[in-house]
Amino acid sequence: MRARLRARNSGLEKFLKSMRNFKIIFEYDGTDFCGWQTQKQGERTVQGEFEAVLSKIFKHPIKVIASGRTDSGVHARGQVISFKVETRMKPDEIKRALNGLLPADIAVHEASEVSADFHAQYSVKEKTYRYTILNRKVRSAFLRGHTLFYPYPLNVTLMRKAAKYIIGRHDFKSFQAHDPLRAERQTVRTIKKLVIKKEGDLITIDVTADGFLYKMVRNIVGTLLAIGSGQLPLEEMPKILKSKNRKTAPDTAPAHGLCLIQVKY
Repeated sequence: MRARLRARNSGLEKFLKSMRNFKIIFEYDGTDFCGWQTQKQGERTVQGEFEAVLSKIFKHPIKVIASGRTDSGVHARGQVISFKVETRMKPDEIKRALNGLLPADIAVHEASEVSADFHAQYSVKEKTYRYTILNRKVRSAFLRGHTLFYPYPLNVTLMRKAAKYIIGRHDFKSFQAHDPLRAERQTVRTIKKLVIKKEGDLITIDVTADGFLYKMVRNIVGTLLAIGSGQLPLEEMPKILKSKNRKTAPDTAPAHGLCLIQVKY
């Protein structure tokens, strides 16, 4: 019995050693997706598309791990996944196969083999999200799916002053949307950078942090918009942060203006 168990464990060990770990960096237009995570049957997700194509390439089910989940309508320029598989394919061959089979709204930029302990989610050091606002009186037919059309005046200087209050390590519970499936016991995060730029009619808000709570960036943007438009006094930002109460912050900014720009490991 013991000999059989040792043999079985030895076989499992050999199998695990033969598995290779791959890292994929890719972009997607989130317009027609119900977010990243596989959900109920019939709903189109980025994870669902990726796993279906990888399973087709390797002739058996493949499960992928993402750096994090994005919501319905949110885009990505630098999303990262990892997966393990027993194969002789080279990373470039996997990249070509993926781009040949994935739908037009997903494109792979890089494929590489990484160490066995690399984990797309748990190895993350920081992420950067960008929220883009089209701030003019006339909407755009071309930018409508990737920017928030905001036709009212915005005081970018006030928005930058408000942003300074939340840079650093804080409890961001006030900016966490409620979701029983994503209940976070630890709501302290570190925002390393928050940069607001205005170029012509476009305003971009780049937020870099060691991690994000559910809808945290969109809730921060909603508050910055309220301050920039004069609906909320600048002095309310530190009060909202200190309250640790989501009800004290303004409405969540729409999903389609948000994009995951980069993930660092």
